[in-house]
Formats: sequence, C-alpha cells, structure tokens
Amino acid sequence: MKRYLVLEDGFTLEGDSIGAPIVAAGQLVISNNLYGLEQTLTDATYNGQIIAMTVPAAGATGINANEYESIDPTCKGIIFNSVALSNETSKNQSLDEFLKKKDIPGITNIDTRALSRHVQKYGQLKASISDTDDEHSVDQIKALVIQRDLVKQVSTRQPYPNPNSGKKIIVIDLGMKYSILRQLSYRDCNSIVVPYNYSAQQIRELKPDGIVISNGPGNPQNIQQTINTVSELQEEFPIFAIGLGHLVIALANECQIITMKLGHHSTSYPVKEIASGKIEYTNHNHIYAISNRGIKDAHFIVTHICPSDGTIEGIRHMYKPTISVQFDPEAAPGAQDMTYLFDEFIDMINSYERI
Repeated sequence: MKRYLVLEDGFTLEGDSIGAPIVAAGQLVISNNLYGLEQTLTDATYNGQIIAMTVPAAGATGINANEYESIDPTCKGIIFNSVALSNETSKNQSLDEFLKKKDIPGITNIDTRALSRHVQKYGQLKASISDTDDEHSVDQIKALVIQRDLVKQVSTRQPYPNPNSGKKIIVIDLGMKYSILRQLSYRDCNSIVVPYNYSAQQIRELKPDGIVISNGPGNPQNIQQTINTVSELQEEFPIFAIGLGHLVIALANECQIITMKLGHHSTSYPVKEIASGKIEYTNHNHIYAISNRGIKDAHFIVTHICPSDGTIEGIRHMYKPTISVQFDPEAAPGAQDMTYLFDEFIDMINSYERI
C-alpha cells in the first residue's frame, strides 16, 4: 500500500506502508544510527517524534526483545530507506509485526538522503505519515501543536526498586533508558527509580548516597517541578545527569538553553574531553543544548564538547558534587567509550562521603 511522508512546508515523498496502517504526525528527526534499531525505537527520548533512519536497509534480523530500552515505544512513526526481509530461521519478531503490534506506522522505500538534505537546509520540521499528500494534509501538520507533557507520558507513575547491595542511588525518571539501570547494576548500586515530579523531601526521606537524573523527551523548561527539586537537592547529594537531565541541571542553575537547528541523533558523534584532548564516540539524541552564555557565571566547568560544532556536551560544577553530560554514556545503541563516567560518579560519592 502506498503511503506519503508529508512535511509542514509541503515537501512530500512517496513510499510503501509498513507497520500499523494509521495516520500519525509529530516532530521529524533524522537518525544516523547504523545499528541498534530496537534500542532506537524503544528510547523514550523519541516520544512524540517521527524517526527517519538513514541506514540503507533495516530489519534483516528482526526485533530482539532483549535489546529494549523501555517496554513500549512511544515514537509516532518510523521511516526507512528500505526494509530487508527477516531471516526465516530467526527467533526474533519481524520489524513489520513489531510495528503493527505496537501501533506504530512506518513507511519504507523513501529517499532518506533527499529527506536529510531537505532537513539540513530548512531545519526542524513537523511531519506526517498519511494516505494522501494534498493541501489539507499540509494544513493539518502546520496546525499540529507539539505536546508539552512528553515527560509525564513516559515517566514511571510509582517508585520502584532495582535492588542490589551497594550505594543507594535515586534515579529520577524523565524517560529513562533501561541501560542506565544496567550500568548502575554492574556497579552493585541499590537503585530506586522515582517519577519526574517526586519532591525533594520525598527523595530526602529515601536517604540516597547519590542521584541520577535520566534522559527523556521534549523541552526541559516544561518540567519545572523537576528543576525545582534538583535546585533544592544539588548541594546535599552527588548528582549525575544524562541527556534531558543535563539540561535540567543547567536550568536549575539559571543557565540558558538553546534549540539546535538540527540536533544530534547518531550512535557515533565525536565528543572531546577538554582536560585530556581525547576524542571518544558516543550516542546522541538531543535537540536542545546548553548555551555558552552564562555557563561560567553559574560556576560550571565545561568538561566535554562536540568538536564538529562546539556544542557543550558535558559540565561539572566547581563547588557542588554535580556532573552532567548531554550524550548517552550508557550507549545502547553505540560505542561503550564513556561508561567510565558511571565509575566517576561512584568515586564522587565516595569522596563526598569522606568530607
């Protein structure tokens, strides 16, 4: 069945249907992930977005449930250049079956190179996967209002434990990837995952050794409750923030946030550590970033940048036990180059306890 990818500026591409035969609209993002399809689809940071995969072909090995980063994907749709037939001997669910089961519409046989060039020229755009490509479709996309409660939709409703025998870590769930818990478990951390709107007093009552603020979707300025909580707790507990959590840390310290023209969405973005000059490759998934203006006035040291465009990718507070990074140090998908940052977090907790 023929389907159409329609952008809000009228740019249209025709392709073939895959997945759920429903109409969907959302923010379009271009992902350069070369692998890790399951992890990409189930990353809650993509909540409300339509993901265009630039990889030449996808789906040959099906969908492996062991690679999920959340139980249910919340992206609005998925776009492919082409979809390979799944191996008939594979025990994995086929990509088409997975998308239909999860009510996610897809479209394949799309010229994703032409799509990428268009987005690079015109910046972020809203898009729709639909059965028609008329003016009415374009008008509907233009009228689409991006939801503000994206974190509320994906954050846990109730606290729950991820038990172990080491440091007690509170994870504030803004749309957490499971691999964050995996990395904490590898270090014997006794983790408790709490909702995005958990109060500072509720967290204090759990008597944590440290706090992790997770990745998540949307504009960080829409989760003022989390910002207020972090503002209260950052002088009391060591904090490690990731992705959207990184931006929450910035806003809790009155730094400015900017919207990038294209954002970073790839398994292999280079990140340079300022202190050593070492460049490592990491998984990125963000549209917002910290502005260079005011970062020193907020007493932050920039620890990591993206050498290709100068984006601030990591900060450390000069006086408070706080570190944060814009990229995903747990990878999933992507290289495992930066998982040592979890070790640095544990070291920071140990040092803070000795003071």
